[in-house]
Amino acid sequence: MRLSLALLLLLAASPALAADWKPYANPRFGYVIDLPSDFATVSAADNGDGMTLQSKDGKAKLLVFGANLTEENFAADTAKRKQSDKDAGWAISYDKSAKGWASYSGTRKDRILYVRAVSLCQDAGGYFVLDYPKADAKLYDPIVAHLVKTLAGPPHCR
Repeated sequence: MRLSLALLLLLAASPALAADWKPYANPRFGYVIDLPSDFATVSAADNGDGMTLQSKDGKAKLLVFGANLTEENFAADTAKRKQSDKDAGWAISYDKSAKGWASYSGTRKDRILYVRAVSLCQDAGGYFVLDYPKADAKLYDPIVAHLVKTLAGPPHCR
């Protein structure tokens, strides 16, 4: 009986967990990502590249966008973006990449920056950039993990 009750509670909780995310598909670049449902859209790019969202309490900012590569390839483009963040004062402490994706993270004062990029078709990339307080790292770690897991390009570009 205890196992049945636990299973029932787990199944009942699943829709609530799924409701915490809203799928987003960018029509211009074709990338997809699940967005936290409690983040509000602050602005959307006029050209359809993506949007800027903010947490309810205003402490975290999430940028989701697509962009044409400005360098000769995806790896060089993400390296340039990382260098730009370093130049802006971010101390990069995590940096990992493979064919088709790159992630890096760092700190500046009391903030954490997490950047994820995925290669898209036709020399473009899909990105999310999350900037949040260090004090809220435990709260945002699972959000970052879910964003990383769901950011993807169109299936024919992977």
